[in-house]
Amino acid sequence: MKFIAYNVRDDEIPFVEKWGKDHHIEVTSTTTTLTAETINDADGFDGISCLQTIPYSQELFERFHELGIKYLSLRNVGVDNVDLQAAKVNGVQITNVPAYSPESIAEFAVMMALYLSRKVGYMQQQLQERHEFHFSPDFMGRLISEQTVGIIGTGRIGRSAIRLFRGLGAKVIAYDKYPLKSTNGEFEYVDDLKTIFEQSDIISLHMPATKENQHLFNHEVFEMMKDNAILINTARGAIVNTSDLIFALESGEIAGAGIDALENESADLQDSRSTKKITDSDVIKLSMMPNVILTPHSAFHTSESVKNMVTISMDNLKTMFNGVRPNDLVE
Repeated sequence: MKFIAYNVRDDEIPFVEKWGKDHHIEVTSTTTTLTAETINDADGFDGISCLQTIPYSQELFERFHELGIKYLSLRNVGVDNVDLQAAKVNGVQITNVPAYSPESIAEFAVMMALYLSRKVGYMQQQLQERHEFHFSPDFMGRLISEQTVGIIGTGRIGRSAIRLFRGLGAKVIAYDKYPLKSTNGEFEYVDDLKTIFEQSDIISLHMPATKENQHLFNHEVFEMMKDNAILINTARGAIVNTSDLIFALESGEIAGAGIDALENESADLQDSRSTKKITDSDVIKLSMMPNVILTPHSAFHTSESVKNMVTISMDNLKTMFNGVRPNDLVE
């Protein structure tokens, strides 16, 4: 039995090496992105572990079949970039890591909300662009406890975010297509998204990307939101129409945005060794706004998350190879 891990970042290498040593299994690491061409490097291996935001295409799964590789274990939660039908047709079993550290992403979302609520971006702009360093009435922020937080998606991450926002004193309302049977009095479900849009001072997204919610946040929705509202997206970029978001921020339809997930994320985003310069005009524009905090899909990135992502992914490969149905099988 031997496995290969693609898109391995420098911080993952010690965990990959430790797992191989602990299980007496040969594991090869590569920083290469997994594509229909680079999968040739996996020839002779029994399974692949991978982490990337670009597509796992039909062509790629056809190459899986040609090479006789039956197992793909993702080191992340989302599978919206995976052609699951093509994987099934080509006999490839797929697992993900549905809960590597919900708290890591939830804490990041709260950090973004605090940063934006307290106008830190405006303070940084004053210092970095004007080289001034003094108090300004424009820096007056708002307490989280003064605000209503709308959580969309009450899975593991959403529930962690609810607990943290509640701990700061916020009123929390939430929407989920499949609501929990009990909220334990921690928050209140609303019947429709319109209520979230209209009543929330902070909206935090914790939902998967689907065809139904693509560009859920568009010009029409931004017009519904409060003009002092903040949008936090640590979920998936496709949920938010980037052009409409930029217009909403520039026109004052909303007050700020914390963005960890963008539309059309490139392979370089997950390449810790990349030295490519930013050319995306939307990214450049957003990065210059004091009412925006923009990060490269890094909300998950804690030592706890990285350890769990690697360990669970590799455990899933071993389980599949041994003919046992893994708990994290994606169907």
